Amino acid sequence: MTRLVAGLGLAFYIAGAAADEVDVDIQGVDDPLRDNVRVFLSIAAEHDKPWSERRVRRLHARAPGEIEAALQPYGYYRPEIESELTADGEDWQAVYTIAPGPPTLIDTLDVRITGEGAEQPALRKLLDKNRLKQGKRLVHSDYKALKSGLLSTAYDAGYLDATYKKARIRVRPEAARADVILVLATGERYYFGDIDIRQQILDDDFIRKYVKIRPGEPFDTKRLTDLQLALSDTDYFSQVEIEAERDQVVTDIDTAGKSTPRLPVIVRATPRKPQKYTVSGGYGTDTGPRVGLGVELRRLNRRGHQFRTDLRVSAVEQALASRYIIPIDDVARDRLTFGATIRQAERGDALSRAGVLSVAREDGWAYGRRRFYVTLEREMFDFGVDDFTADLDRSADLLYPGATLTFQRADSTLRTRKGVSLSADLHGGSESLVSSTDFIQTTLTGRSVLPLGAKGRLLTRAEIGATETDDFSALPPSQRFFTGGDRSVRGYGYQELSPENGDGDDIGGRYLAVASIE
Repeated sequence: MTRLVAGLGLAFYIAGAAADEVDVDIQGVDDPLRDNVRVFLSIAAEHDKPWSERRVRRLHARAPGEIEAALQPYGYYRPEIESELTADGEDWQAVYTIAPGPPTLIDTLDVRITGEGAEQPALRKLLDKNRLKQGKRLVHSDYKALKSGLLSTAYDAGYLDATYKKARIRVRPEAARADVILVLATGERYYFGDIDIRQQILDDDFIRKYVKIRPGEPFDTKRLTDLQLALSDTDYFSQVEIEAERDQVVTDIDTAGKSTPRLPVIVRATPRKPQKYTVSGGYGTDTGPRVGLGVELRRLNRRGHQFRTDLRVSAVEQALASRYIIPIDDVARDRLTFGATIRQAERGDALSRAGVLSVAREDGWAYGRRRFYVTLEREMFDFGVDDFTADLDRSADLLYPGATLTFQRADSTLRTRKGVSLSADLHGGSESLVSSTDFIQTTLTGRSVLPLGAKGRLLTRAEIGATETDDFSALPPSQRFFTGGDRSVRGYGYQELSPENGDGDDIGGRYLAVASIE
């Protein structure tokens, strides 16, 4: 009797023995089948606590059924599976050798669109790109992608009553054949009705310049999303909600008896606080300690005018800048800006103090942004001056028009893995129009980001500039080229690279060429 009890105790101990690791080896299939099998296998799941032997064996027994389920989405319904489970102390090894069997081929393929939207371009494009082909292997993800894509595209294009009359896959495993049927009925197309923007802070005719939708145009959810983003990107509103109520549809009947359902849209915009105040501080190898204060008046009137002023103080520059901004034309991106700046700055071994007035028009163009401007500048300067309070002996007056074109393309604005940006500026002044000397200057800047391996990036930067003038000595430091610092030539001090005068002072150059790669 004692021997029997001891034997039973040993049996229960073995049944309850802990399994620290289960090494799962899947053979006979490659990715993506192997990856999907591993996802389906319960015995391959991660676990924090050791499993008992009983649980390992139970999960191993479930594995063939799970493997069959993992192969079916890829069209393999008749696999042959060999499984083996062995133990080495508290470690286990499960080996599954899989012969997936014959692929299930599509025998009958019936994918159709009926109704008013049967020839809608976006829907036809999806059908043309359809990966389901008669005689090809059935892949369930292709079916699901087509099914969801057709329905969402129909809805986005205004066919809000679209529904599937037939949608099924019928598989005959013994014959390794399948029938796929998708019949989408689009129903009638909806159109935009009145756009009602509910807000109290701006004139209605001004806010409607953000609306590119006109009543009677085909309903398109993407255009509603664009409208929501355009209003949200302004400084006027903290929240924008858009509703298109199906129960408020108004149906128009034309003389031919054709009905046109119009869907009214309600936009509710919650205003931001009218003022914004900012305080910043930091340290940079170029600037040394720096602090900043800012005030932004987000709306001065019901036409959306704005005012911003910023005070920046660092070891190399102190500036007070203000801007008055007027939205114009395409108010979402076009603006007229009047600016005024007072600054004192070190450039190389030059110290300058300047007062600047400017007016600029900024808008979009086919490839990016463009800016046309006129600047009036009075600048006092001298070289070899260390005392910020010292009198400056030289001065220059400049009045110059200019234009800046920018181009930018990137896969992400936050963490760019691939992208390029280009900028070109051209400006110049004349002695016959206020300026102390005739000059014209151009600057070209380019940057690129390219993926390098799985996580790396290759960054390149280049900048070239040239100045044409009869009297370079009359140009103030703000119109001369300097380089050096963490954003140009690293390893050198901020703007300490430039030609020197007879006293060894860095006085700035007529030309510029800088490039870097990292």
